[in-house]
Amino acid sequence: MKNKILKLAKRLETFSLEDIESIMGEGIENVLQELVKDGHLILVGEIYSYKTEQNLPLPFCFKFHSQEKIEMITKCFCAGVKSKQASFLLDIGDATIQNFYKHFRQMIYERQLNALKTHFEQKAKIAKMRKFYDIPVYFYLYEDELFVVDKPLKTKHNKLPHTKEESLQIKVLYSRLRRSINHSQMKQNLAQHVAEHIWRYGKKFYELGI
Repeated sequence: MKNKILKLAKRLETFSLEDIESIMGEGIENVLQELVKDGHLILVGEIYSYKTEQNLPLPFCFKFHSQEKIEMITKCFCAGVKSKQASFLLDIGDATIQNFYKHFRQMIYERQLNALKTHFEQKAKIAKMRKFYDIPVYFYLYEDELFVVDKPLKTKHNKLPHTKEESLQIKVLYSRLRRSINHSQMKQNLAQHVAEHIWRYGKKFYELGI
């Protein structure tokens, strides 16, 4: 069902729930919400959109491992298995596993950045700056979803401040993130690490997908 909806969404580009129900029938709103959570669709107001992602170039290490191995590495990453443990389990060098993990984080970061840009184009907001290890990152909140960037987005239009409720929500989520962003090695590519932890928050293993 998800694949059929995604193929249709790709053709339509933008659509409402009523538009797609008229083609595929009723009772698919939950599936659409899952696709939004997975980052495959973007929801702004009542309008869904399919935004083609610019594929990141694959790291060199992908060429030297079978699809089965890559799938196992992906599962280890989604399960939160540390690179050294994954290296031992899969008999692959720790440096190689780290390269895979770095690529996965960049994919997560770029996906949420694309979704953020769509929201920002509709309603520009002033970023909330917060620090980890004295390094600033910038947060935006749209429809209860937190986004992070390493530099604030720019626009020629006026930016609106976050509401008091949104600011409080960002404060609470930032406090939670500070407890999980707790290793000095995360200083490098900090925004990508933060994006990963936002992506993981409140989800079970089977809900995570790269």
